[in-house]
Amino acid sequence: MNTEEPKKEKEDRGEIVATHTGNIAWVWIFPILAAMVAGWLFWKEWESLGPKIEITFEDAPGIQAGKTQLLYRGVKSGVVEAVELDKDLNHVVVKVQLEGFAADLASKNTDFWIERPVISITELNGLESIIQGNSIQARTQGGPPQSQFTGLAKPPLLPLEKGAFMIRLQSQAIPLINRGAPVYNRGIKVGVVREKVLGEKGRPTLDLYIEKEFRSAVRTNSRFWPIEATALQFGQQGLKLDIAGIDALIQGGISFDHYGEPGAEAASNSVFEFSANEFDARTCGKSFTVLFQEGRGLIAGVTKVCYLGQPIGLIDTVEVVPASQCVKTTMRLYPEYDALVDSSARLSLICPRISLDGVTGLDTLITGVYIDMQPGVGGQPATELLGRTVSDREWQAIQDERNGMLLTLYTKKLPTIDKGAPVLHRGLTVGTVLKKSLDAKGGPILHVVIKPEFRNVISANTRFWRMPATSIKVGSGILQVELESVKALVQGGVEFDSFGATSKSEAPISEFQLFDDKKTAQAESTPIRIRFDNGRGLVGGRSEIRYLGVPVGIVEEVETKDQHIWVVARLNSGYEYLRTQDAVYSVVRPNISLQGITGLETLVSGVYIECTPGSSKKMAASFVGKTTFDSEEITPTGLTVKLKAEGSPINPGAAIYYRGISVGRITEKSLSQDGRDVVLTAVINRKYSHLIHENTKFWDASGLKATLGFLKFRIQTGSVIVPDGQICFATPDNDSMGPAARDGDTFPLYSEPQTDWAKWNPSIPTNE
Repeated sequence: MNTEEPKKEKEDRGEIVATHTGNIAWVWIFPILAAMVAGWLFWKEWESLGPKIEITFEDAPGIQAGKTQLLYRGVKSGVVEAVELDKDLNHVVVKVQLEGFAADLASKNTDFWIERPVISITELNGLESIIQGNSIQARTQGGPPQSQFTGLAKPPLLPLEKGAFMIRLQSQAIPLINRGAPVYNRGIKVGVVREKVLGEKGRPTLDLYIEKEFRSAVRTNSRFWPIEATALQFGQQGLKLDIAGIDALIQGGISFDHYGEPGAEAASNSVFEFSANEFDARTCGKSFTVLFQEGRGLIAGVTKVCYLGQPIGLIDTVEVVPASQCVKTTMRLYPEYDALVDSSARLSLICPRISLDGVTGLDTLITGVYIDMQPGVGGQPATELLGRTVSDREWQAIQDERNGMLLTLYTKKLPTIDKGAPVLHRGLTVGTVLKKSLDAKGGPILHVVIKPEFRNVISANTRFWRMPATSIKVGSGILQVELESVKALVQGGVEFDSFGATSKSEAPISEFQLFDDKKTAQAESTPIRIRFDNGRGLVGGRSEIRYLGVPVGIVEEVETKDQHIWVVARLNSGYEYLRTQDAVYSVVRPNISLQGITGLETLVSGVYIECTPGSSKKMAASFVGKTTFDSEEITPTGLTVKLKAEGSPINPGAAIYYRGISVGRITEKSLSQDGRDVVLTAVINRKYSHLIHENTKFWDASGLKATLGFLKFRIQTGSVIVPDGQICFATPDNDSMGPAARDGDTFPLYSEPQTDWAKWNPSIPTNE
């Protein structure tokens, strides 16, 4: 009995202890875990916070505590905690809690401003604020820590960049140029106008911001001038109406360049004079003085100095000297003409004169008087010269001195060209029409004289043509009305040039043909004949032959024979390779249909013939032309591949693009043999065929795409602008692009691209 009782007590005690210990552990484990998670979250929140800063603004419209965000490069970098007025009630103090990753914004060289919507003729920004509300924007260049800032009154024009610098322009008067106006150097935008203020002594001043990569363009001898929004010129060069562009029309603009030898790079905050116009800026050569017995018509800053009829300088000042009873002028030339000024140079004041001998200086009725300069020979350097007012007899003597090479021009029908009409070469007046008469066979001829200094420009392949008194050019972005000159309007004129390689003959040539216009004169190749089924719109002497949209020839005659239209045409020098046997000549006319609008430019330029060269090396003189509504309908040659999809709205004629460049075209659309898929035949131009590899991805880029917040829409529909649709493709990076594609390879056509495809940027060598 005694041995059994201890065993029972031991078993009972073991069961009670085990049950009691398990209940206590499970009750407390959840509160402990909750406390640990809460502490960890509190610590993470505290760790993510950065410093607090205060920004003072003149006003703070739309800024709300707990709602308005501070953004840096478009990323939320803080939140406004409080918006208060200062003690004087004159400013608004905005307190901002920065995020931990944006702690560096609390530095001395940080700028803050309120981004708000601005809509005006000259400025359009902050439109996202209309939906999201105003925000505070920041930009920084670092610096020591700082917690209090003064906000900018308006957004900066450009981001801060190391290396960019400021320069200042001063003038007595500055035209309509506003803040934000572009600054150009040789046609390239290199900066903007930051501010327009009154500087010292009340002189108007412009502060310019030049981007760092263009800093070297600003030299110590740079010259600045305003870009004229519109310019109407009526003078020797004709009647021209130029519109610089919508930017210059609204805000104005500035251009600059240096003339002569480039100076050293300008330092930051350098000060330059602002010239009145480009001509004034360019005449930056050495100043010299000229004395005249009279100064009728001389105007400072307007009267030009001309050499061989072309402006090369400008009169700076005009003043009367009573003691010597003369007019004293100071002049400046283009730097490259400074060497013409010596003691033997002659400067003559040219005014309009009417006498029994005829009319001289007629062009000055429009352009105003000018100074004609004749450089001397063997003179000494001089800074003061004596000028003269030219009489009729003296002017005729000057003309006689410049007379030189006599030529005879023959033509079938002599246009209205009178004695004294100008002869021009590349815009320069190089001769004069002496008279017109009949040759031994009764044909009309012109006798012209070329100045001695231009004898060397006459060669065996020189072509002369009638200069139109007026011309109108209309095209994409162009509306230009030209009046060549008053003299040309009254007397007519002749132009000439040499096309192709210069050809010199052993014996001097004195007779040349006079063509009706430049296009006919320029087309000098052996005639070619092209047969068309329909010649509607083709006009002899007017219709052009074009290659890649550029005029390369002219149609001479259009005739009907054997129920066909035959065109006789000539190609310009250098385009003989367009006469290969397999070249294609197609008539381009305007066409409007449900598939779109093509050949629209022919409404202005007229019907023309587009040429597509072939690969043959054999030349031909006769061709069978095509009638097409658009030169792009010609099938390209190159790599041919197949694109397969379950269905596609893409049609033949659709363009294929790589990085925005058209590289091919869809030429055929059909069904697969089993009828389950649509197969598109794609032809990639030969010079771009190396871009296609085994793992290249093609997708349908047609339709309209739009985004609104986080929502994205794509409407797959036809377009009047791109009626046949379009296809894009991308090739993976070099390690995974695979081998080059071959003719007949098949690729899937995806409905839309994947995100990774846009990141592919391979370097693909050509097959050549």
